[in-house]
Amino acid sequence: MRFTGHSDTALVIRWPLVLTLLLMAAPARAADPKTNSTARYNVRVWQTDEGLPHNTVHAIAQTPDGYLWVGTRAGLARFDGVRFLPLDDAAAPELKHAWITALAVSRDGGLWIASESNGVTCFKDGVFTRFTATDGLPGNQIQCLLESREGSLWLGGDRGLSRFRAGRFTRFTGSEFLRENSVKALCEDARGLLRVATVTGLVSINPDGLVSPNNFGSGPVSGVLKAVCEDRQGRLWLGATDGLLRLTDGKLGSYAANKSMPEKITTCLYEDSTGQLWVGTYGGLTRRVNGTLSPWWLNPSPINDLIYTLFEDREQNLWVGGRDGLYRLTPARFVTYTMQDGLNCNNVTSVREDTSGGLWLGTWGGGVNQLHDGRFSAITVTNGLTQDTVLSLFEGRDRSLYVGMDYPGIVNRIKPGGTNDFVRPAGMITAPVRVIHQDQAGGLWIGTSKGLNLLRDGALQTFTATNGLPGDNITALCESRAGPIWIGTDGGLSRWADGKFENITDRDNLPPNDINAIYEDNDETLWVGTKTGGLNRWRTGQWRRYTTAQGLFSDEIYEIVEDDRNYLWMSCRRGIFRVSKPEFAALDQGTIPALTSTHFVRADGLTTVQCNGVAKPAGWKTPDGQIWFPTIRGVVAVQPDLRLNAQPPPVWIEEVRAGSHLLRTGYLLNSVPASVTVPAGSGDLEIHYTALSLQVPEKVRFRHRLEGLDQEWTAAGTERRVTYNNLAPGRYRFTVIAANNDGVWNEIGATLPLLVLPQFWQTWSFKLALLAVPALVLAWAYQTRVRRLREIEQLRIRIASDLHDDVGSRLTKVAMITEQVERETDANAARPHIHMIARTTRDITRAMDEIVWTINPKNDTLDHLANYIFHYAQEYFQNTGVRCRLDLPSSLPEHTLPTEYRHNLFMAVKEALQNILKHAGATETRIRLAVTGNQLTIVITDNGRGFAADRAHPGGDGLVNMRARLLRIGGSLRIESTPGHDTTITLEAPLP
Repeated sequence: MRFTGHSDTALVIRWPLVLTLLLMAAPARAADPKTNSTARYNVRVWQTDEGLPHNTVHAIAQTPDGYLWVGTRAGLARFDGVRFLPLDDAAAPELKHAWITALAVSRDGGLWIASESNGVTCFKDGVFTRFTATDGLPGNQIQCLLESREGSLWLGGDRGLSRFRAGRFTRFTGSEFLRENSVKALCEDARGLLRVATVTGLVSINPDGLVSPNNFGSGPVSGVLKAVCEDRQGRLWLGATDGLLRLTDGKLGSYAANKSMPEKITTCLYEDSTGQLWVGTYGGLTRRVNGTLSPWWLNPSPINDLIYTLFEDREQNLWVGGRDGLYRLTPARFVTYTMQDGLNCNNVTSVREDTSGGLWLGTWGGGVNQLHDGRFSAITVTNGLTQDTVLSLFEGRDRSLYVGMDYPGIVNRIKPGGTNDFVRPAGMITAPVRVIHQDQAGGLWIGTSKGLNLLRDGALQTFTATNGLPGDNITALCESRAGPIWIGTDGGLSRWADGKFENITDRDNLPPNDINAIYEDNDETLWVGTKTGGLNRWRTGQWRRYTTAQGLFSDEIYEIVEDDRNYLWMSCRRGIFRVSKPEFAALDQGTIPALTSTHFVRADGLTTVQCNGVAKPAGWKTPDGQIWFPTIRGVVAVQPDLRLNAQPPPVWIEEVRAGSHLLRTGYLLNSVPASVTVPAGSGDLEIHYTALSLQVPEKVRFRHRLEGLDQEWTAAGTERRVTYNNLAPGRYRFTVIAANNDGVWNEIGATLPLLVLPQFWQTWSFKLALLAVPALVLAWAYQTRVRRLREIEQLRIRIASDLHDDVGSRLTKVAMITEQVERETDANAARPHIHMIARTTRDITRAMDEIVWTINPKNDTLDHLANYIFHYAQEYFQNTGVRCRLDLPSSLPEHTLPTEYRHNLFMAVKEALQNILKHAGATETRIRLAVTGNQLTIVITDNGRGFAADRAHPGGDGLVNMRARLLRIGGSLRIESTPGHDTTITLEAPLP
């Protein structure tokens, strides 16, 4: 439906009553996007239940950091699109819960805040500065603020006008129009004139500060002025209690009687970046587009809102402050047609445009609807259809409309004249008709949920899984330019060529599941959408699959449509999304890591995200470039001039918490501190951040990384905080970046250095102390051991001395007395016993010498060991008839030997000497000692009778004991001997 309205050439127009009733009954009704270029908007409202300090909004402004500031009747709040942060700061107690009347942002970034009866406050660089009447304001009640192009700040209040320039306020009281006059609104025109709207009229002030002596130049205005605005054509618009006024070339015109004005009392005026003039009134919102005023009701309820202020942000969202909340009007990207616009049924199953430009819609329950020239008409069972549950649509070569029905699956043919005739041949498969196609040769293909019908020249053929198809449920048909027909089924994809089917299986890298959509582009590339297998491409004889793993929004695809800008648009049960076609090739070549899928949801203007894909066509592009998708709540049109949000969102870190400690609040801070210090033992670290994209803030996505912990970026989705558990002490660097609703990233983002302090036990001093404790313990233990060893050494010396001096001397005395008694005793029976006592005493004395030698620490050297062994050997073979030869190096290295080492080595040598004397029958033995590197070798050779080395020696366990002793000190024993020949015993042991 096309809205008509007031033209500038006629200031008053009488609307037809019926149109007025339609507008009142359906305020959300849309004009046909194909016939009306008037911009559409999506409306979102916020109230106190979502954090707004008060439902009544009087002022709106946006600071350079991207935050939106909202002044209400009960205080000021900062808004990031998701969360309101009310002003509750001890630095500006006069603003807490204050009635905010006006806001303005100066070019130096300062936010000027006017409040009821509290003067004006400037917030800049985190500091609040308050000014009142004593500083030069016309009064403490300021109602409007404006910064002129030359940098002056103008302030209008109930007591007149003041200018702030070069740090000083100047009151304008010289004119009778400004003296004690209540200033309601300010505007600077293209010539630099300041237009001042007062309760008694309009005053002009030139750049030199001269006040015009007259009002308008054409007499006073009836009513009180409340708003003033100049449009880009240089016309001056005035809002008054008696209606909307326009001043052109000194001539005044009134729109008070215009029926498009919801209320004559005009409160505010605003011209947006596209040239639309927005008019706020006591009864709602009106806009002037292309010379026409059109009403715009914000609420669907009969009571429309009182509008106080209008503001456009940097993303072209229009913000409206009213009595009942804060409104955002976002330029709509989609136009949705529902039953409110004339549809018979909201559940649209298919969409297709015919050759005459009419758009046909199949509905499940409302028959066939046609949108033509902005009006809907319908064909139902009341005027031609056999049933109203329509699935599929197709326009034949004769311009007949083929309509496929749900169960039992009847096909209707609506001829251009309106008659419905379709001959149903015997044998046709009876089932819901999901897709219809007529091929180049005139054959009519009818795909049902139980098989495929082909009508050609009056003959019928049916195909199912039993005679060639991969599945019975036919979901899509596409005839390629080369001739073959592609057939999508619930069992996979098939190609009909030369009268037979060629089924594509998983061996061809095509997922063997339901096929939902088939599309061939101008390059003869085939695109296949599936139920769960994503998007598949057939090109140059190869299949390539793209899924959510490669960046696709959904693996379920109902339909594929290509626009005029090289984008593929796809629908699914979770909304509509698009991907640039060149990105697929870039992904294949490895130049991009993933596809960029822009998806659209309710926040973008969709009435529902649930698209329909049960029948074909499930999407259509009209010649004017628009793309249409059927949904369960109407049909959606995507505007061909879809405007992308190209502004990277500013990113801010708002708050840092560690356990119960608030370490940093970004509230009212526009600069990041050098670092945030996290006290020791504070608990989990929690960082809150935001991105200031106000168009669709629900779709803003984040990535963050904590340098010092994270190697890669973490995709946080839409989450606006992150928690780190048990961070180790040290320095970190937190960085967060964000993308707006269209995927445009702010790659710089926000960065915050962090210093996590250690607990006392995590400090270097404590760690050094911990290291020092073991060192001290080791030192104490070492000193104790050294002291103990010295004590043991002294004990060994004392024992050796006592044994030698006391026990040894006594045994020697016993031996001497025994020998004397033996000499003096005559031969009798006691003499052998006395001889045995003497010999035993000598053996004990010799063993005592060995013990004394062993335990005496003075002998713990290699040199003492060698000398003792050689000395012992000489004494041992003395007077035995065995000649002993000794081979000792001229010098031995100085090497300390442990007592156990000396003892075991000596006992092994002693055992070897005893075996020679007792068992070898030798006349000569030779002992050679040598040191090679770190190896001590003692070789003992005799010229005795020899023995079999692999059998036990008649000496018993001697050899076993020798080996055991050498093993204790890490050594080895080697014996070379045969019966009747020499014997060589080699003892080897590493020097300790």
